[in-house]
Amino acid sequence: MNRTLKRVLGLTGSVVVGLAGAVTFASAAQAHHPEVSGTADCVDGNWEVTWTATLIAPPGDDVPDGVITAINPTEPAIDGDLQVGATGPHGAAFTGVQTFPGDTTEASLTVAAEWDYEGDQHDVKDERTGTVEFKGTCEADEEPEPEVPETSVGYSSDCFAITITASNSNPEALAEFTFTPSEGEPVTGKPEVEEPLVHTFLVVDPDSEFSVTVTAGEEELGVFDWEGPADCPVFDVAESCEGLTFDVEVPAEGTETTFTVVTSEGDEYSLTVAPGESDTIEVPVEADSITIDWSYTDGKFIQPGTFDWEKPVCDEETTPAADEQLPTTGSSQTIMISAAAALVVAAAVLFVVARRRRAVQDW
Repeated sequence: MNRTLKRVLGLTGSVVVGLAGAVTFASAAQAHHPEVSGTADCVDGNWEVTWTATLIAPPGDDVPDGVITAINPTEPAIDGDLQVGATGPHGAAFTGVQTFPGDTTEASLTVAAEWDYEGDQHDVKDERTGTVEFKGTCEADEEPEPEVPETSVGYSSDCFAITITASNSNPEALAEFTFTPSEGEPVTGKPEVEEPLVHTFLVVDPDSEFSVTVTAGEEELGVFDWEGPADCPVFDVAESCEGLTFDVEVPAEGTETTFTVVTSEGDEYSLTVAPGESDTIEVPVEADSITIDWSYTDGKFIQPGTFDWEKPVCDEETTPAADEQLPTTGSSQTIMISAAAALVVAAAVLFVVARRRRAVQDW
């Protein structure tokens, strides 16, 4: 073989050896690398990107664990185990989360890793980049409007009472109602939809104002006044030295009503008055004082009442005490007239138990 051929073969061999080394190095780099991927989620108006870096290495017992040597960028901060210094064998995966403003359009992350072989073998380094594109703009979810109770309140008055009705319309937000009367104990309830809370308050004293305040939670829904109708029964009471006289009347637009009077001595008097008519109950009393229980009913509701009565001074031989402003002198006729006038005033006291317009119970 001539010298020229030897040189050619030697050069060819060098090239082959060099190419083989290059191929070997490239193959090692390809076999050792981190794989980087990411996914994005819109959370509270920000993009949250979850990165995953997986170490890839060839099989073999002599393959060392890979080490993550660099991460770029690290701002925003990465929350998770995807950190510089993380070490693992082939297939080890590390994750981290970065948060970007909602108007960001793209994010990328570059991860570098190294495999350090012992002995004469060379170390292997590689880096890879993952990219995530955001679709659209991430906007914060609007706070859901809190469920608001939907309520309604109604009322009605009769001769005896005021009736309050409260209803809930929103099954997702049931209001608790409180009915507070101007006299008496409050009533509380949380009715279901289509099951209203209804309560009737007896009017204790028709001569005084009576009202019911309705609240739902802390909100006041209204104050409702009792207003007795014009067709309610009426009775007046007059007293004398002999006892009591009850004058009873039922308006023409009213309802047939039964009046009853019971004394503490056990005597009972009763009468029924038709609409448009009136009548009288005479109650003779011999005792100096007595308790009277009275009631009237239209057959459905009953209205009761009680009062104490003391007999006036009616002894004709007893002269009423003279008023300080009356003259202390004068004719006997003047004295008699003055005494008579005082006696008439004492005997003619008229007190009105008034219109009793309140429901106690269903008859």
